[in-house]
Amino acid sequence: MHVLFFSDHHPDSLGGVQTSLLLQKKYLERAGHTVTVVTSRRYRRTKTEGFIEMPSLPLPPTGAYSIQPSLHLAYRKAQKALSELAQPVDVVHIQADMWQAILGAAWAIEHDLPLVQTIHTNLEVGFQHNVGKRGAKSVGQIMNRWASSFLNQPMPEDASSLWQFQQQIARHSNFVSSPSSHFNKELIKHHVTKDAFVFPNGVDDDVVEGVTHQWTDASTRKLKFIWAGRLSSEKRVIEFLGAFAQADLKDVELDIYGAGQLDARVRLMIRQLGLQKSVRMRGRLPHKQLVATFASADLVAQSSVGFETQGMTVYEAISVGTPVFVVDPKIAGELPAENVWLSKKPDIDEMAKTLKKAVAEIRSGKAKRANDTGDWSVLQSKLTARMIKLYEEAIKQGPKRLNK
Repeated sequence: MHVLFFSDHHPDSLGGVQTSLLLQKKYLERAGHTVTVVTSRRYRRTKTEGFIEMPSLPLPPTGAYSIQPSLHLAYRKAQKALSELAQPVDVVHIQADMWQAILGAAWAIEHDLPLVQTIHTNLEVGFQHNVGKRGAKSVGQIMNRWASSFLNQPMPEDASSLWQFQQQIARHSNFVSSPSSHFNKELIKHHVTKDAFVFPNGVDDDVVEGVTHQWTDASTRKLKFIWAGRLSSEKRVIEFLGAFAQADLKDVELDIYGAGQLDARVRLMIRQLGLQKSVRMRGRLPHKQLVATFASADLVAQSSVGFETQGMTVYEAISVGTPVFVVDPKIAGELPAENVWLSKKPDIDEMAKTLKKAVAEIRSGKAKRANDTGDWSVLQSKLTARMIKLYEEAIKQGPKRLNK
């Protein structure tokens, strides 16, 4: 089977979606299948076999992500590169939420191929956090106009809705999936799709199997906490730092992993709060190394609310035995409750209280370590086996045909 992925962001850039894409490719190929990825060009990198890169511009200020200024130019480039592939494509899988989602749907329609779509991102919440409600409506108008024009279909009733944009793509898909049951409910609630499958972003079996633990008595030693993710407003790293400072935790060190537009602000806040001795900025780490680092921690924290469609870091932490701190009850509901400290409210005061509680329980021997997660598992090998069956069913159905 030859599977064609479309992705907005190059898999070697920072992010849970990108990591998931590489893992899916790895385990599909391990199962004997071929995977080609059409993606935005990644700057300052070496080209990799199996990737077709589209003309794009880096998004400021970090350049970690890209935007495609001309869908027509990108589509012509994809057409030429894909026509030269030795093995014909059997199924298209859109792993994108923006411009590559449009290109993937257009390519599947033109080539009369079945289409599977994974909706990874809550675009409405994400853009409202970064450009405000008015800015999010402007983005929605642009994306809906592009999709309507490129896919030759009417504009939706609410032309500024990013949910409606996602529905423009989903209507062409044989199957729609999302990383969590709570995001599935949002997709159905906003009429993106009538039904969706839950396919969590997975954790690499090889990484989990290679992890070793060196847990020691925590009653008197320094504790190690980790916050990992993109340094952007929707991840609420600023609020988490405020809670960490307010909690005034003794002999607790916090390592922050990641990069993003708030990097300078986070560094300044660490100095302003007097946290230089207890908080360290670690930058980015290769995925395998980061997961191994989770295994050495006493707690991995995630502070976003209402944005994460899954929240990969806490899944990875529990998979290697480390308990987690979360603020979003929907994320907590997807995890084994015995491995989670949930802040009852997202405000700084309540997060600080929960952090204090976590420290007290860790010190007293109630560490909530995930020694055995039972039936709960996000190992990529198991998820890939399920996805292969979905591909086979989509191929059996053939391309979805709409009555326009």
